[in-house]
Amino acid sequence: MKRYFKILLLLTVVSTVSLSCEEYLDVSPELGISTEEVFTDYFSTRGALDRATRLIHNYVYNDTDWSSEIGCMSDEMQISRTQFPVHWAMNTGNWLDSGFRDLGGMTYDNVGAEFNGNDIPAEPVSKAFVAIRAVNNVLANIDKLEEFPTELGYTAQELKDQIVGQAHFLRAWHYFTIVKRYGPFPIMNEVYDPSTDFDQPRPTWLEGADWMVSDLDIAINLLPVQWNDQNKGRVTKTSARAAKAMVLLYASSPLMNPDLNPFGSSSKQYNTTYAERAAAAAAEAINGFPAGGYEMFTMAEYTENWRSRTSGFPKEAIIQAPLSQGTDPNGSGRAGQGWFLPQFAGGWLAENQPTQNAVDWFETIDGYDVNDPEAVTSGSFDPSDPYSNRDPRLRASVSVHGDDLYPGLPNPRPGAARTLNALPGGWHYNYENNRNKIWAGYYSKKHKWPGCNKWHRARGWFRMFPHIRVPQLYLDFAEAANEAYGPNGAVPGSSLTAVEAINIVRARANMPPVLAKYTTDKETFKQRIYNERAVELYHEQHRWFDIRRWKIAKEVFANGIWGADIKMVNGQVVYDKKPMEGALRVFEDKHYWYPFPTRVMNIMTQFEQNPGW
Repeated sequence: MKRYFKILLLLTVVSTVSLSCEEYLDVSPELGISTEEVFTDYFSTRGALDRATRLIHNYVYNDTDWSSEIGCMSDEMQISRTQFPVHWAMNTGNWLDSGFRDLGGMTYDNVGAEFNGNDIPAEPVSKAFVAIRAVNNVLANIDKLEEFPTELGYTAQELKDQIVGQAHFLRAWHYFTIVKRYGPFPIMNEVYDPSTDFDQPRPTWLEGADWMVSDLDIAINLLPVQWNDQNKGRVTKTSARAAKAMVLLYASSPLMNPDLNPFGSSSKQYNTTYAERAAAAAAEAINGFPAGGYEMFTMAEYTENWRSRTSGFPKEAIIQAPLSQGTDPNGSGRAGQGWFLPQFAGGWLAENQPTQNAVDWFETIDGYDVNDPEAVTSGSFDPSDPYSNRDPRLRASVSVHGDDLYPGLPNPRPGAARTLNALPGGWHYNYENNRNKIWAGYYSKKHKWPGCNKWHRARGWFRMFPHIRVPQLYLDFAEAANEAYGPNGAVPGSSLTAVEAINIVRARANMPPVLAKYTTDKETFKQRIYNERAVELYHEQHRWFDIRRWKIAKEVFANGIWGADIKMVNGQVVYDKKPMEGALRVFEDKHYWYPFPTRVMNIMTQFEQNPGW
């Protein structure tokens, strides 16, 4: 393990230097800059820390950024080309040493290899190692800071507190990026060098969670409620509280509690002690919304979370990836389109399409699950017209058969049909199948802006990727509160119950409160919480982590990955669904955690591989 970290350290140093022109973080005698010179000055210290902020992965930054589209690893999306490594790894169950995309983040060759001077993204885990090293460097030298500007509107103590608060937040956030994929990992709270002895056993996930919470508590104490206009978008007290709630919710989850849910068992118990702590943390964050300036958009403004005519930070975004990209760079006009835009419209040949599984998550406008027989008998759901009378978030997120793919725009140039036609023989059906692609019958819409295609190349839109939004806090609260106190139990520190919290999210979408039949007990209501998360956080890189931490991934995949099956029968369009050929997900108990690469484990002594690998 010591040898592994020596290699990791070398690569992180190299990659950190190459990330930006701000080379003062990794000083050396050859550069002629001393540690004292770097860390005595406020702006150079803040610049060193801001590197860790920029390393929060942004899924919509580069023109073809699809580097970690993980929806296709769950039942949410389906990658259209079976030979692509992500799908190949999932289809065969061969995750070990796959070294590609999200599964390759712990391969130490990737820590430095994918960085270059243009900040082309590496995998989130690779970037997290670099970021944690940067943060620890700042914290180790913070007492050298003595030169503060006077023009920023803050006192010297406030400026120092802001740096320390951001540092502790960023260390917890990047560590969380690692452990939600790979499971327990040694706590990284110092600047490591080749002489450091890393030969140590792994902590438990809960021990790591407690360390993250201690960092976030420091951040909560030191960060401002709001920043001035010069610093909009930096993390706040509410950001740290939101991250704390998320960490504790994960810590309460079945996967993170092997004592309650042993490896290979079907047990799915929550840790109620951590659920209580998660509910309290989420309540604290929610109580801070008004002062922090956070609130939900109306449904008419829903898409402002991801695309806007104005640059900046959406009012729902509590934690947002930096470097939000406009659609103008280099004249391309398609920033970050590679992981959702169809190939015929200018996307990569392996775009990800929504599954029928995902479409079925969206309830009827009356609040019925479409798979509930009462949805049909009550007249709320019409199987012959399945996309009508549905949760408005469906049509805001997914393009379905019969939709105009270019609303409000002139026709595209010859080569693409305007109306989505998923019928056999239809333009889009033929396009996908003639290229030997898996065809789900739907296209993604949530992250597309008007004119996001190779014909119109719309300018003037700005792209954002929030990692935590306001509604997620209500959903985090609802899940934790339900486990600790039941659907309608009082929650200390909050005026909300679990049911009331989820209804706030639904109300924004013009959806009714959860039907009483779905709130009768903890287990019944839990299914609606899971479903509401899938709907509200659709295509925001949450589903894959949720089905793993809930320990339901095996069941989900056993039920199949489905696509639309739309046919003409006696002159009428008939809507059904069918398993997508080639969309199999091989998932065993061992797949709940990513495996550490073989060459890493070959040099370990006390550090243990994840179960089953």
